[in-house]
Amino acid sequence: MVDKPQERAAEVGSPLGENNVSRREFLKIAGVAGASISVGAGLGGLLAACGEEETTTTTTGGGATTTATAGSTTTVSAGGEMGREVKIGWVTMTTGVFAGLSEPDDFLLNQTKEAIGDGLVCADGLKHPISWVVKDSQSDPNRSAEVTGELITQDKPDIVFGGMTPVVNIPVAQQCEANGVPCVTYGCPMEPWFFGLGGDPAVGFKWVYNVFWAIEDLKAVYVGLCNKIPTNKVLACLWANDPDGVATADEKTGMPAAFIPEGYKVVNPGVFTQGTEDYSSLINQFKSEGCEALTALANPPDFANFWKQAKQQGFVPKVTAIGRAILTRPDMDAVGDIGNGLCLEVWWEKTHPFKSSLTGLNCQEQVAAWEAVESGPYSPALGLTGGAGFDVITDVVKRTANLDDPASYVEAIKATDLQTLVGPVKFSGALFPNCASTPLVGGQWIGKTGAWERLVVDNSHYPEIPETGTIKDLTTF
Repeated sequence: MVDKPQERAAEVGSPLGENNVSRREFLKIAGVAGASISVGAGLGGLLAACGEEETTTTTTGGGATTTATAGSTTTVSAGGEMGREVKIGWVTMTTGVFAGLSEPDDFLLNQTKEAIGDGLVCADGLKHPISWVVKDSQSDPNRSAEVTGELITQDKPDIVFGGMTPVVNIPVAQQCEANGVPCVTYGCPMEPWFFGLGGDPAVGFKWVYNVFWAIEDLKAVYVGLCNKIPTNKVLACLWANDPDGVATADEKTGMPAAFIPEGYKVVNPGVFTQGTEDYSSLINQFKSEGCEALTALANPPDFANFWKQAKQQGFVPKVTAIGRAILTRPDMDAVGDIGNGLCLEVWWEKTHPFKSSLTGLNCQEQVAAWEAVESGPYSPALGLTGGAGFDVITDVVKRTANLDDPASYVEAIKATDLQTLVGPVKFSGALFPNCASTPLVGGQWIGKTGAWERLVVDNSHYPEIPETGTIKDLTTF
């Protein structure tokens, strides 16, 4: 059980620099509409209905960007009586060690504004303009709490959403629960989020909700991956000393409880300190125990360092199940060609059979829209933030019966039953209260530096998601 958030000292992909942001902003404003129309009728139709829009952006305190969408110039989208502006707060990770997971943020925000046009038609029958207040957590839990507090007291949003990882989700939820502000977070496993907030499964929370999979789902995927390759069932465990890692390492509720009943011997040296430079003692223990399988949960730089040393020292397991460290192509580039064949969980891919409730684009069309205006590779965040973030939050606003009553937003959140870009989202039937579960499958990276392909190799727990490859023994690469 995790009592408090801890900062993760990791680097996911490349941090967003000012020049990159400026380039992306220009490309989004100038080209996203045309790109979206070219890849499918869903968003194209919405854009055609909305006509041109004029966007103004101002910078406010706490590193926030407030964006308001002005009325359309066409009579089509201007139809209907206009209601008051609805203000949505968004806490993300524009800078800092997790900035790579926020790389699609600018694209997704502009895509959402294009889809909404001059407003959302809500449950009161009125069309409400939407404004966005974006706060940068700087990938730091203390900063996350600080900017959320500023957001609540100064900007006074009607509803807040934010993500991802415990670094953002826990402090954001703490502030919103304490201040009575409806909130949806995404991209943090259920257990670290729920227990990190001090949750009681018999009670739950009043104001805050979370969208992502549970460690229970991760267990099933990791066991499924490891069982696909014949081994001696001796499992090396590399888990970081952070909220995710502590929850994963728990002998009663974490990963050991999943593997031991499957006949595995778990070799667990204990959680390691992030930033460790020499992994020789761990590697020697794994070798002496004869480990032929490896599961890990670590930050990208730590795992890249570990894996290079493992290869140099002759520890090469037959199969892996690696969490967080190799989610994106830049992460794999940091590992290098020796990462060919590493396995991981996959929480979104372009081959997933889902569609955005907001834009109408399916997963392949979403990637095509991204690639039409972006030079870098897409990441799973393109689907997760788009689906669990923007799809959900806009749907909640549309269904809120009384936009002036915070409790009414909560009732709309509770009633969510939505098909999104990341899969179905429903705040009932999950392992914990106030949570919605998203699909999780097993994957394997194939390729080399600069040319990685993430294949789905185990869909046993979500057969509706197609397999796109067959798992291969890591020692054969």
